[in-house]
Amino acid sequence: MIDILVTSTDEARLGALLRLIAECGAYRTTRVNGRPLELAGRADTLEAFDALIVDAQTVQGADLAAVSELCRRHEHLTCILLLPEASPEALIEAMRAGFRDVLTGRPERAAIGEALQRAVGRRGQRGARATRIVSFMSCRGGAGTSFIAANVAHLVASMHAQRVLLIDLNPLYGDAAFLVTSETPPSTLDQLCAHVDRMDAAFFDASVMHVGSHFDILAGAGDPVKAGEIRAERLEWVLGVAIPRYDCVILDLGQTISPLSMLALDRSDEIHVVLQTSMPHLRAGRRLMDILQSLGYGHDRIRLVLNRHTRYGEQAREAAAGVLGMKPQQVIADDPRAVAEALNQGVPIADAARSSPVTRSLQALAANIAVPVRATGGTSARGESLFARLVGRPATPKLGTL
Repeated sequence: MIDILVTSTDEARLGALLRLIAECGAYRTTRVNGRPLELAGRADTLEAFDALIVDAQTVQGADLAAVSELCRRHEHLTCILLLPEASPEALIEAMRAGFRDVLTGRPERAAIGEALQRAVGRRGQRGARATRIVSFMSCRGGAGTSFIAANVAHLVASMHAQRVLLIDLNPLYGDAAFLVTSETPPSTLDQLCAHVDRMDAAFFDASVMHVGSHFDILAGAGDPVKAGEIRAERLEWVLGVAIPRYDCVILDLGQTISPLSMLALDRSDEIHVVLQTSMPHLRAGRRLMDILQSLGYGHDRIRLVLNRHTRYGEQAREAAAGVLGMKPQQVIADDPRAVAEALNQGVPIADAARSSPVTRSLQALAANIAVPVRATGGTSARGESLFARLVGRPATPKLGTL
């Protein structure tokens, strides 16, 4: 998988391009509704991207001088230009500026797919590693989603020496960071999203909590009102810049389905649904599974995590497969004393209660998540993302109708 930055001054056309790219394979895309000239101020954040697709109506609109400077600063960047038409002189001019492919006429999946495959080959030569993205969400409040997400992130980093980022996207209270540390976050997600236009690597690094040598946390808004003010396109840029910096990114989504959470779900390799072993939770879990399926998230990406399991919940556990349509991947025992001790100290449960059955269960879950993924990513398409469908209204045009 490669990370692609797509620019266009036409918002509708931008959405259509993202849908077309989604049909070409499993690529992560980030959009900028503007011209390449506007990217110059985003400094070294462009290091996060493998390819830049510039959609322009004319060669002049492609800002060739700006692209030439971007290519000079970021030699790894594969630049692709889309134009309605171009003279031989314009093609030569664009190539001299640094564009490796110039596609004229109506954008077609075959041509864009071939250009992106060449970008994949260049990324493989750089030896870049893929990033595993895992979301945790719940069907009811109090399921323990934030506790599991935070502690699994800590274990992937500490036990498997992977560089991990935990992003708190839960719109309620933003307390995921305080489940594994007593430190005060230097910044929050809403504050970072408000300043994406001047965000560089140093700014991002100063905004996250460095809990360990391999473990960073981007704290949540901490206020439902502030969380509601986060704009999806700004979160998309933060995710696009942050994800390639880590081996694993874990997202705590809480129980809300919104444009922000769908943006995270679209990028997730796995979606872990957390629920407790009780019939009310199973019924709510069934509704959530139906919603996720209706939104296009298939069972192949969904994992069930049963939390706070006791012997009295065995009947509900046995019923889980029938009610939810799949077996739980992980069952986490109930150990309220160990969990309370960890929460009260503000430390990971692996540090507070190393021998607890909760710790052992979370270690097993972390081991499953930490399985290495291929470095250069294939082209197994997931289909068009829900977020792309929502922002790309009207309905997806057929090929060749952009």
